[in-house]
Amino acid sequence: MSLRSRLLGSALLVVGVTAVGLAGTVAPAFVPSSSAADGIALTAPAPLSSLAAPALLAAGSVLLVGGAAAATGGDGSARAALVAPAFGAVAALAFGVGLVAAPGSAPATATNPAAHAVLTTGPPARIAAGAAVGGAVAPVVRATTTEDTVALLAGSVLLLAALAAGASDPLSLVTGGVGGAVAVALLWAVDPDRWRP
Repeated sequence: MSLRSRLLGSALLVVGVTAVGLAGTVAPAFVPSSSAADGIALTAPAPLSSLAAPALLAAGSVLLVGGAAAATGGDGSARAALVAPAFGAVAALAFGVGLVAAPGSAPATATNPAAHAVLTTGPPARIAAGAAVGGAVAPVVRATTTEDTVALLAGSVLLLAALAAGASDPLSLVTGGVGGAVAVALLWAVDPDRWRP
């Protein structure tokens, strides 16, 4: 494994972690609220948080997968890239229960029945769907270039499932898809040995 590959991998990991961290600061989240009937309230730190969060999560998760492959000298297989959509979706839901907005109360929020209902249908779920759509771009592209049929089918199923789950918020799906596509384009440009056919 070359020094260039290690440095590239480290840089991609830093950019990926930064993108995911930024997503955590702008994602809508449940926080404790004594004035709310259910004891929790949904906050949106930024007016466009439902657009920025899926793009940042998708890009970050794809760059983390690409960076890990480069840093470890792996081949960046399509099957390994299947982690990206799952990571983005799980991070969106974790941010939705206040992991960044109210870290001390995140466990209590996660067990709140009212939060469960909104997590599966509200803004955090829509952001998770957008992040999954964007994250699924990586395994689909990688499987296409390496002709890995199994990974291509799995990535396509994940992509279609995320599209169906987030159909009520097409903007999150679009921004997540754009974020994932931009991250794959970056990997295509800076790490052609792994990402180009």
